[in-house]
Amino acid sequence: MIKSAKLLVLSVFLASSLQSIGQQQGQTGTPALVMKDGVADLMVDGQPFIILGGQAGNSGASNLADVDRVYSVLNQIHANTAEIPISWNLLEPQPGKYDYSLVDGAIEHARTHKLHLIFLWFGTTKNATLSYVPSWIKIDRTKYFRVRNAYGRETEAISPFCVAALKEDQTAFSGLMNHIKEFDGRDHTVLMMQVENETGMLGTDRDYSSEGSRYFEEQVPSEVIDYVQGHKASLRRPLQAALAAPQAHTRGTWTEVFGDAAPEAFSAWAVSRYVDAVASAGKAAYGLPMYVNVALMNTGSVRPGDWPSGGPAPNVIDIWKAVAHHIDILAPDIYRVDFPEIAQIYARKDNPLYIPETGLGPYYAPYVFTTLAEFGGIGFAPFGVGRRSPDGQLGPAASAFEENYQVLEPLLPLIVNGRHRGTLFPIVLNMYRHESVAIPLGDSLDAVVHFDETFAADPNAHRAGGIIVKLTKDQYVVAGEGFHVEFVELRGPRRNAEFISIEKGTFNDGVWVREQALNGDEESVTLRPHNPSILLVKLNR
Repeated sequence: MIKSAKLLVLSVFLASSLQSIGQQQGQTGTPALVMKDGVADLMVDGQPFIILGGQAGNSGASNLADVDRVYSVLNQIHANTAEIPISWNLLEPQPGKYDYSLVDGAIEHARTHKLHLIFLWFGTTKNATLSYVPSWIKIDRTKYFRVRNAYGRETEAISPFCVAALKEDQTAFSGLMNHIKEFDGRDHTVLMMQVENETGMLGTDRDYSSEGSRYFEEQVPSEVIDYVQGHKASLRRPLQAALAAPQAHTRGTWTEVFGDAAPEAFSAWAVSRYVDAVASAGKAAYGLPMYVNVALMNTGSVRPGDWPSGGPAPNVIDIWKAVAHHIDILAPDIYRVDFPEIAQIYARKDNPLYIPETGLGPYYAPYVFTTLAEFGGIGFAPFGVGRRSPDGQLGPAASAFEENYQVLEPLLPLIVNGRHRGTLFPIVLNMYRHESVAIPLGDSLDAVVHFDETFAADPNAHRAGGIIVKLTKDQYVVAGEGFHVEFVELRGPRRNAEFISIEKGTFNDGVWVREQALNGDEESVTLRPHNPSILLVKLNR
């Protein structure tokens, strides 16, 4: 195996760049989100970190044997981070009596498996219901009162105006964060916290309880008014349209300001205020980055309540940004075919893109390249990792992620650097069928991608995917499987660029390690289906 001299220089450049980022931000080592050149980095121990993750099933963390199965699968698919639920009902089975054994065990076992952790706090809200609150809260329906719909009927959700429930959640969550700090504050196994889960209200557009209705008739708080008036040009369309309506007031009640959009806007204020208060209490104990995951609108949904009204769905993401100052990321759970369109909504300058949940299927797997390369995301994770066949083998769902994570793992230093330089280009088979796809690389050069298969709108169907990393104007890394690439010059006579060399190999700490030099009838940038590989391509133009 031969190390390229030029790439030794590249590795030194990468190492110095990463060291400089850490030094400039003055990191103490505790995980933190840091902005640089308009791009957010998740900094861990002073270095940028990209999450190749996987989330356990909702009941996949109620015992350590199940947690270990999740970790083993994540090791097998080349993941570096596990998302593990913490259930409030298991943490505090009796008022004030806490059991941290599962938390400690999950951290210790993650270290054994050489994984980082993101904990998911299933507190007041899980999928817009109260299913994970302790039984002593469920039983007392007077003290811990619930959301009521327009008919006055109780729903299966704690009201965001229930101060008693909020105080209990704050106490439990801040205690959890303090415990994590004591147990893991020097090791930094735990990177981030998810606060609640898919917040909002189902079956109603707002809370019609007496408290909810009282607040709905009051004036819109100034923090919301000031934000939406100051960001009119960039607001999402539903709020923008509501504010532009002829009858809209610049100040007043929710209905006077937002018209027909008032119930969902009001719910977003109420829910974000509640969740932010929980996050604030947790951060005061241990200031890890915190995010809220988003249940998106289903195709065909018409009214708020068909989706969790008040959660940070696209309609009201701006209300959350006005209110939830202790939430670092609003992170969409994407189980839809319009993945890139949804990702683009949440990839904002004030909101780094993180995909905490997506479908555990071959259809979704290549979107890790879209997340990292097109939108500069900090990470990606499928939901429901941990299930294997009786013989211990990965099924086709997890295998698709294994193929993609396998090539991404050694490229992470390049990806960290490329996110700040515009040198990353995703390749994903969508509706292209056998048509070629031209990717502009700059410097008068296109990468023309040809796929080896046709698109199938089936979540179990394999899809090609990969990434191009531009090192210099004539040197590229091409990684993935299921396609081949021609580099087409855009100036002078019509022709493809000549190859100086094509090498197959990998990166070891940013240094290229050649495994094979491709020449003769193998001199092409071809990455076979189900055979993920990394090629280093040098061009002569």
